[in-house]
Amino acid sequence: MRQASRSIARGGLSAGFTLIELVVVIALIGLIYALVGLRTGTFSFWEEEGFLRRLTETIEFLHHQAVIDQTFYRLDFDLKENTWRVRAVRVEEENENKDLESLATDAGSLSLELASFLNPDMGRSQTLIPAPSFPSLSEPQLLPRGTIIEDIRTMRGRQSATSSDEASIYFSPRGFSEFAVLHLRLNGVNPVTILVNPFTGLTQIFREYRDFEWTYGRGKKRGKDE
Repeated sequence: MRQASRSIARGGLSAGFTLIELVVVIALIGLIYALVGLRTGTFSFWEEEGFLRRLTETIEFLHHQAVIDQTFYRLDFDLKENTWRVRAVRVEEENENKDLESLATDAGSLSLELASFLNPDMGRSQTLIPAPSFPSLSEPQLLPRGTIIEDIRTMRGRQSATSSDEASIYFSPRGFSEFAVLHLRLNGVNPVTILVNPFTGLTQIFREYRDFEWTYGRGKKRGKDE
């Protein structure tokens, strides 16, 4: 009986896989999936989708965090280097040479009020410092390879790589975000538009190039989709 049980045990081992064989099989399967992902662009697709989710969640987070911290936050984009990062705004001495009307000459009273809430350097100078609550976001975050920012439109105008090296979006401790429209190209080809709601901080993603213009409080509505 003892000899028979030994032979059965040996037979079971020979019929199965050893741990080393299992590791080799799993490694080969992973390599095959990696090669397929590189050939089909699957990895770049999920990298781009992760970037869009991270960026929109950061925008919505800053809208609420500015109120909690009672701090002006600014989301900065380097249009030449294709990076973005978060910084806090420290308001300093008075500067009476700044004029509210120079920011939005035809924006209407509500828009001007929002602009004064949002833009801490109106009438003052400002210093940018690392975000105190989340210093990791103060480090430049690189966009996925092939992804570019075509332009960013805010109440202050439109910034693009051809006209400016940087663009920014303000978040006020009074509970307002700056109206903003971000136009991106994923993989250098696929257009994406991100719209920021200034009252809620919520974002909306359009899988196409769409343009929006701030018209609230002007007495007439004006807008366009391209």
